[in-house]
Amino acid sequence: MSSAEQRQELADFLRSRRERRRPEDVGLAPGARRRTPGLRREEVATLAGLSVTWYTWLEQGRPIRGSRQVLGSLVGVLGLDEVETRHLFRLAGELPPDTPAVTPAATAAVPAPYAVLLDQLDPNPAFILDRRFDIVAWNRGCELLYTDVARFPAHRRNILWLMFTSDRLRATTDDWERDAAQTVALFRTQAGEDVLRPELAGLIAELQAESPDFARIWHRKDLAAFSSTARVFHHPALGPIELDYVKLHSPDAAHTVVAHLAPKNSALAARLAALLEGGCP
Repeated sequence: MSSAEQRQELADFLRSRRERRRPEDVGLAPGARRRTPGLRREEVATLAGLSVTWYTWLEQGRPIRGSRQVLGSLVGVLGLDEVETRHLFRLAGELPPDTPAVTPAATAAVPAPYAVLLDQLDPNPAFILDRRFDIVAWNRGCELLYTDVARFPAHRRNILWLMFTSDRLRATTDDWERDAAQTVALFRTQAGEDVLRPELAGLIAELQAESPDFARIWHRKDLAAFSSTARVFHHPALGPIELDYVKLHSPDAAHTVVAHLAPKNSALAARLAALLEGGCP
């Protein structure tokens, strides 16, 4: 991982959050002649108890390092939430507050019990993602909702790639812009500083070249914590359907099970089962 790239990612993140912070949020008058949105660099520096030059260097990606105390001050000034705070600390090379040290494990084969779990979840759509958001395993219910994943080459069986390049997947979402932005924000949050690793950086570069929508949303640097909520899908055979959205992480955090669940013994569950028995459309 390049330290220069990580410093630049930190600089871009600080700048994006500074530009979103309104003067009135920190007790300053809005002012009539602001050339840039949000707070000025000197305002952030003063409020955080830093020199303007030092903070400017931080936003320029200079080879300097902020202490945990400095980072904590910036959290308050920039109004960062818990997810954004963890992201800031990781980019700065510091352990996030109240987070135990962990050693990232390499992506491994999907454990056998997880493959069994996918089968047990049928006809509910479910799949397993690795850290790159590649779909490494899926059940027949997944093909009912999304597509025949197997027809894509392995390096394209990626939830981000499908979200931004598959017309079929786009057509199934109730609000594509919202779902796409949420997916990107979850990916950035989960990736953390690993977003600069070659396997992730390469994927991001490909997506930015392929999809202007991805480039636009990625540039916003949004972060999000996972929220288990219901989602509405527009299925070509079933019409609008509502499924609960659930995620489970493996103990080593190398894999994530994503499932969309119909209520038990519901009419929707029966319709999904009947469709599955009749073959995937």
